[in-house]
Amino acid sequence: MQFIKHLSRWALSGPRAWLSIIFIIFIVLSFVYKSLVSPANDLNEYTLPSVTDVITGKGYTSKVSNNDNVIFPQISSNTDEDNDYDSLVTMDPLQNVEQVPPVIPAIEYVIKPGDTLARIFARLGLSREALYSVLEADQEYLVLEPLLPDDKFTFKLDEDGDLLEITRRIDISKSVSYVQHDGGGFSYKESIKPITYTQKAVHSKIIGNFYLSAKKAGLSDTQILIINDLLKGRVNFRKDLRANDAFDFVIKSGSIDGVKVGDSQLEALEITVKGETYRAFLHSDGRFYDLDGNSLTPALLRWPTRKKYRISSPFNANRLHPITGHPAPHNGVDLATPSGTEVLATGDGVVTRVASHKYAGKYVVIDYTGPYGSRFLHLSKILVKKGQKVKRGQVIALSGNTGRTTGAHLHYELHIRGRPVNPMTAEIPTTQSIPKSDKKEYSNNVKRLLNMMMGNQVEDQNATDTQPESMVDSQSTLDAVAN
Repeated sequence: MQFIKHLSRWALSGPRAWLSIIFIIFIVLSFVYKSLVSPANDLNEYTLPSVTDVITGKGYTSKVSNNDNVIFPQISSNTDEDNDYDSLVTMDPLQNVEQVPPVIPAIEYVIKPGDTLARIFARLGLSREALYSVLEADQEYLVLEPLLPDDKFTFKLDEDGDLLEITRRIDISKSVSYVQHDGGGFSYKESIKPITYTQKAVHSKIIGNFYLSAKKAGLSDTQILIINDLLKGRVNFRKDLRANDAFDFVIKSGSIDGVKVGDSQLEALEITVKGETYRAFLHSDGRFYDLDGNSLTPALLRWPTRKKYRISSPFNANRLHPITGHPAPHNGVDLATPSGTEVLATGDGVVTRVASHKYAGKYVVIDYTGPYGSRFLHLSKILVKKGQKVKRGQVIALSGNTGRTTGAHLHYELHIRGRPVNPMTAEIPTTQSIPKSDKKEYSNNVKRLLNMMMGNQVEDQNATDTQPESMVDSQSTLDAVAN
């Protein structure tokens, strides 16, 4: 009994007992681990599997137990090729991954009143050099200005915030862009959606006066002005018209996916005044003719000056920049006129723009009846205002040396359906009647339009066609007057 009492003094109880048990278990497990795992005597004998080995299984053999499906890799002996792969262990695992540059979202900008290109570029943190490069490319197109409220611009930048592309949305059918090329400058590009055109005949009568009656029938101010110009000298719209006098017309409208594009275009007109009927038909050359094919639209002048001056730089739509080798077209002709030379309107039309450009200098844009228009650049003095009607041969400005030039001269452009052409060689209306070669086409068109206006066809479905945006540019004259 004394022995048991003496032994109980050494027995542990409480927390001491638990700590002792845990320590003993730890010692036992350590001995078990050492008996199961036999480490190499030298750490240098260890061979780690390479990244490629892990991915491809190279350098491994597999052993499958009879009792289960677990696969245990077993390192095989290294070869020279294996040693090359092993070196990948020390490499950055992302080193060989293709680096994709981050996508910089495009900046959509809506023009607000008072905006200028210079202010917009500054607000977006774009350099003045980029602005000047864009304006230099725009000199031959003049599509970026003037800025109008609610116009939409898109700017694409690189990862450094430098300008790569600027795009202006003209309308639902057309956008124009200036895209940076390898030389650091910008090239012009346009995106055009096809437009579906439909012709429609409208019959109406005079109620009150011609202007109000025509507006009620659906004609625009511009189309009414064209009718007045076509029939002036034949009809006095203030005195000759009477109540219930009939008038009919055919208009052509364009749309994209059911959405109207631009304004309608007057195709034909028939009006009865004091028992006499007058008619006008638009031909494919953009001019109006009567029933017999005689012109109702004045011809254009070939030269914008009273005498012919030397052409110092010809028209060249395919000109390349002498340094960059990228397209840098010359969309007009340069005439070596002394500063102060009188500049003439080459047709009857309306002034649609009077402005100043860093490189084009002071300039004027005129739209003529039909698909024709012209531009006059580097002027010293402008003698007309926007919206003013001008006559063929009227003095509209004085030539000069404004903008970026190497000397005094006049830059003159002629446009047909919105496209620049060589004004010295382009086919322009100089005859007073339909050429014999076009007689058959004209007669067939007149017959169809007359049938429409007589009510045999309310709407000419056969006239529906899909054509490029350039066809709608013949409406530019009409749009200009309305604005």
